[in-house]
Amino acid sequence: MRKKILTGLTVVSLCVLTAIPAMAETVYYKNDRSKPISWDHGRTLGVFSYSDVNTHYYTHISTANTTSSGWKSPGVQAHAEQFVGTGTATAYWDCK
Repeated sequence: MRKKILTGLTVVSLCVLTAIPAMAETVYYKNDRSKPISWDHGRTLGVFSYSDVNTHYYTHISTANTTSSGWKSPGVQAHAEQFVGTGTATAYWDCK
């Protein structure tokens, strides 16, 4: 009986961890609404922080917690991912 309860709790825990939604947004550098930037960020598997950014107008960078994608050319997706466990997931982007 104890094994069934532990198995059930494990399955429920995994479902809760993987059901964390991602946030996809259109953002703007220096408020220039004519040049949109696609930014997706959140958690994967409940324990990884990630940040993806792409734009066809600027050189851009993506950061997940303290992990950076490095600067990417216009049209190339910038992806950053970091293990955070149950800690806070933070995501950033920048352009130049």
